Amino acid sequence: MNRIVYLLLGLVFGLPATAAGAPPQADSKSEISFPLDLAIIDPDAKEKQPPYLVMFTEGVDKDGRNVRRPLRRLEALRGASKMFPESNNDAGLPVVLRGLRIHRNLKSDGSLAGYDIELQGEFNSIKVPLSREEADKFLAGEPATFALRGEKNFGVYSYVSTTKIELQLKGDEVVIQKLEGDFTFREGVFTHTSKTIKLNPPAGRNYLYRGERAELPKLPSI
Repeated sequence: MNRIVYLLLGLVFGLPATAAGAPPQADSKSEISFPLDLAIIDPDAKEKQPPYLVMFTEGVDKDGRNVRRPLRRLEALRGASKMFPESNNDAGLPVVLRGLRIHRNLKSDGSLAGYDIELQGEFNSIKVPLSREEADKFLAGEPATFALRGEKNFGVYSYVSTTKIELQLKGDEVVIQKLEGDFTFREGVFTHTSKTIKLNPPAGRNYLYRGERAELPKLPSI
């Protein structure tokens, strides 16, 4: 998915960098409330837009097989992209990374039960439990790794999306250092798996994407 997530989902926007390609440092840190919404920004976008990836680049799977027809049928189920209309002509499967929403779950006595996380795309989101250890590190402002796996079975169609994000919360912003993911879907008896995408910061910048606290939409979870 060179551009959209949908499952890999489907994080997002950009500010000028400081020396050494570092993102601007937040002067103050507001109190964290839940759900915690973090919109993802592509620093290379002209405006505050989320990045989008393309799975099944050039319309082929990890084994080099042409999967353009099943991809078109899969895209038809979700509809054409309005955020990135140019991506509708891509031979692969565009996936938007709109943002992250972190939920805090409490027990009946008010104590912490754990955390869930949504990875939002353009049309839907993946909501899965978040590692307590990594969530605690992230909320404390330490580097953390979120490993997300979303899957759904609709009978004729089913799919599995895996995403690993290395990130750090800095005040009211989040810095995404690395991102890795792949996408598998089944149509009938045929299963197609994308090549694994591995993204690192570009030359001259020590982060891949950044994010900021901003209200995200309520999207259906897959």
